[in-house]
Amino acid sequence: MKQPPVIFACSHHRKGNSDLAADLFLEGIQRAGGDAEIVTLGNLDFHHCIGCMKCRTSENNLCIFAAKDEAQELYLKIIHAPFTFFASPIYFYHLPSRLKTFIDRGQWAFEAMNQSAPQLCTLPERPSYACFIAGRPKGEKLFEGAELSLKFFLKFFKASLEPPITFKGIDSPQDLKSQPDKCELLIQAGINAWERSLQA
Repeated sequence: MKQPPVIFACSHHRKGNSDLAADLFLEGIQRAGGDAEIVTLGNLDFHHCIGCMKCRTSENNLCIFAAKDEAQELYLKIIHAPFTFFASPIYFYHLPSRLKTFIDRGQWAFEAMNQSAPQLCTLPERPSYACFIAGRPKGEKLFEGAELSLKFFLKFFKASLEPPITFKGIDSPQDLKSQPDKCELLIQAGINAWERSLQA
């Protein structure tokens, strides 16, 4: 396994519940004998998609901002990783802005897939996992928008989003840490993801 799995910690807030979820998933991978890279999106900044559609005709469908920030490097990590994991808070029923900007910039991959570009179309199907954490204690459709956006973004990279782990009522920075059953669920998810990757 050349490229390690990639874990995206997607909160703008450091050392909160989403960062802990990322660390716990990594702990599970390591318990199973593997390792992974954590990318902290909150520490990065990206140009937003401006809808210019130049990626439709550019070489390799590259975005005009590809050489100006770190987004393209992260897309390559998704392309080459055996699996990915996204740990994200839910803000107003959706993903935080840094992650949503990263997803919107993925328009280049949509164009590449539509044109049957070999760098994407020849990729093997791989799984992706997620944990969504909401401060709100209720809401039937609390995670629906976030799941749909992430699911269809990942399809551009031949990655299939598994049903996310979702937690409601996790608001204060220590809330997840104080619930060992939820922590163990994330550790076990990391173990399962690593073991599944060895069977692929």
